[in-house]
This record gives sequence, C-alpha cells and structure tokens, in this order.
Amino acid sequence: MTLLTAVVLSVTVGRDYQPLRSTTQPFHRHSQDPSFDPISNVLRGLPPNTINNQSSTPDQAIRAMAVSQAEIALLAGGRLIRTIPLATPATGLPELAAAVGDPSWLEYDGGGQVTVRAALVVVGGAALGIAAPVRDVVLESRRGVLLGADGAALALDGVHVRPSSAHPDPDWRAVDQNQPFVFANNDATLVISNSHLSHIGRDWNSSYGISWADGSTGSITNSEVDNTFIGVYTDKARDITVANNWFHDNTLYGIDPHSGSTGIVVRQNLSERNGRHGIIFSEDVTGSLVENNITRNNHLNGIMMDAGSTGNRIVGNTATGNRGDGIVLASSPDNVLERNIVTHNRVGIHVHGDGGTEGITIRDNHVAGNQLASQGIALAGNDVIDNGDQWRPRVLAVIWSLVPITVVLLVSGTAVLRRRRGRSGSRRTRVTAVGARA
Repeated sequence: MTLLTAVVLSVTVGRDYQPLRSTTQPFHRHSQDPSFDPISNVLRGLPPNTINNQSSTPDQAIRAMAVSQAEIALLAGGRLIRTIPLATPATGLPELAAAVGDPSWLEYDGGGQVTVRAALVVVGGAALGIAAPVRDVVLESRRGVLLGADGAALALDGVHVRPSSAHPDPDWRAVDQNQPFVFANNDATLVISNSHLSHIGRDWNSSYGISWADGSTGSITNSEVDNTFIGVYTDKARDITVANNWFHDNTLYGIDPHSGSTGIVVRQNLSERNGRHGIIFSEDVTGSLVENNITRNNHLNGIMMDAGSTGNRIVGNTATGNRGDGIVLASSPDNVLERNIVTHNRVGIHVHGDGGTEGITIRDNHVAGNQLASQGIALAGNDVIDNGDQWRPRVLAVIWSLVPITVVLLVSGTAVLRRRRGRSGSRRTRVTAVGARA
C-alpha cells in the first residue's frame, strides 16, 4: 500500500499538468502594400504612404528640405521654392537653421532645442550630425515630416527626438498619419548614439519609428527607444549594430530586422513591455547575431526567428516572463541556440513550421519554470527543470524519501502491536490456568 500510494502521489502531484494559456491577441495591421519609399514621396510633395506616385496629386502642405553638400533645396508640393547655396557643407542643425532663416521650416531657439517643421533629408552623399549644443529635436506632428538620409550620412548623438504632440494611446498612434519618424534609405548611413527617441512612427512601410532600408547601414547604441510603433526596423539593410539600448513600451516590436537584411548584430539590449515580440527577425534575415540581450514581460514572444530567417546565432540571452513563448523558431531552421536562460514563459523553446528541426542546434540552455519546456523539439543536452508537463524532482524526492520512513514506522508499529498482543495472550493463559487449578 505504501508503494502504491507513492506511485499515485508521484503521478498526480509530482508532475506539473498546468494547461497552456492562450496567446491570441488580435491586432489589425496595414498590409505591406507596394509603395515608394517615404523619402521619395515627400520630395515629390506626396504623403509618405502614397502607393502610386504617378497618379497622385502633389500637396503644397507636404514640404521638404533636401540638404546636399552644396545647397539646401526647399520644396513644397514637389516644387522648388528656394535654393540656398552653402559655401561649405553644413554640419549641424543650428547652422542649417541660420542658413534657412525661416522658423516655419526649421527653428533653433539658441538654448538646445530645434523644431523641424518639414521633412529634413540629407541627400547626395552629404553628411549631417545632430549633437551638442542641440539636445532636443522636435519633429512637428504633421503629414510628411521626417528626419532622413537618402544615399547620405546622418548621425544623432546625445539628443532627444520626439514629436511636437505625443498621443498616449498606442493604437491611435499606429494609424495617425501625422506621426513623424526617422528613416535611412538607398545605401545611406544612419548612426544613433546616446540618444532618446520616443513617441514616433506609425503603421506604414518604413515609417515605423527608426528604419534602415535598401542597402543602408549604421548603428544605434547606448540609447532609449520607447512608445514608437516599432523601435528599430530594417528592410534589405546590411551590417547594422543594435547594442546597449533600452527598448520599451513600443506598440508592436522592440527590435525588428526584416526582409532580407543581413549582418545584423543585436547585442546587450533590454527589450521589455512591447506590444508583441521583444526581438523578431522575419523574412529571410540571415547571417546575424542575437547575443546577451534581455527580453522580458513582452506581450507575446521574447525572441523569434520567423519566415526563413536562418544562419543566425541566438547566444547568451535571457527571455523571461513573456506572455507568449521564450524563444521561437517559426519556419526558420539552421539556427543555433546556445547558453540562453529561458524562464517563466508560456513555452520555453518552440519550433514549428516549414523546415522543422533541420540544422537547428540547441545546447547548454537553461529552461526553467515555463508552462512547457518545449514544443516541436527535444531539449537533450540542456538544463531543463521545473517546467509544466514535467516531473518535479523536489516533490518526487519528498514523496519517495517518505517511503522508507513510512515502511520503518509500519514495521515498528506492527512489531510493537504483536508484542503487546503476545503479552496480553500470555496473561490470559495464566489467568485461565490458575482458575482451573482452583
């Protein structure tokens, strides 16, 4: 009976059978409609989300400042309003504001704040740095305003970039066409360091917040990005470093390399409380590294490789407390997962979709306290403890340590009872014998 009781307790109490919670969270997104890039559109006087720029009518309210090495071209509705020659290439926003001389386009208050009231685009191989004495870059909340580089170089260091009007509702921000953003295109270089970018971006192609596209490169380091639509996004970009940043409370994703990007290094970032995934590589992102990041308390998954994102290494990360899964490989074989800590998620490591487990290496990971340790792949060679639908070693140890104690107590108790019964029987026999003699 003792052994039977121990077996029953082991099966019922010594194993965690908690059901998986649902991760379904409806979210309507614009489709990836074919469109010209936002910079091309605003230079033509069209809204950034124009799909067909041949049949669309330019709008005088869409204005742009195109900064080249030799001049500043002011455009409204795609038409040249004024050309401002530059004796030497402009290197900062105060200098540009002085050259433009019109605060309705670009204003510097002399105390560290610059207000940008039209698209500001560096073009034609020029280079522009935004740094001290500028500390605050305010992008006016109106259609067509962006900060961009097109085949040129743009650097932000030690500045706060924000819209003139910040809306508290992330769902509203996602569809607001007045939301400004930062964008590098056409082999441009965008470098951001020691900066804070907040409440920018919306749900439209490359207008998400901070984006690199079409061969562009650069980095974002030691910075904070919050309340954007997507913190960082890439599209066919290359050799971009995202390191030592804090991405939090963004509407969709914290970090989203996408669409054929390669050579992406995502290292030592904290990505938390984002509306969906902390870090996601999607649509053929290859030859890249996700290392030593923390993804926690995101509303879906911590780290995800999606839609043919292969040949990547996910090493030394911590994915904890995410409402969805810790690390997910969705139709993305041929990746390496090594030395990650995956705790207190729905599923620790989840593999599904095309390609299955082909070429996937999962080793030396610590997977603990998740509702399930894994789905779609075995975790041999990893440290897997205290997950749901898994034996609970500590509980089993207690149950089976009580077995010999219980057996000893039962044997001892039985022996004592037998001795007592024996003595009682002897007394009765003696009493009977005495009565017979009498």
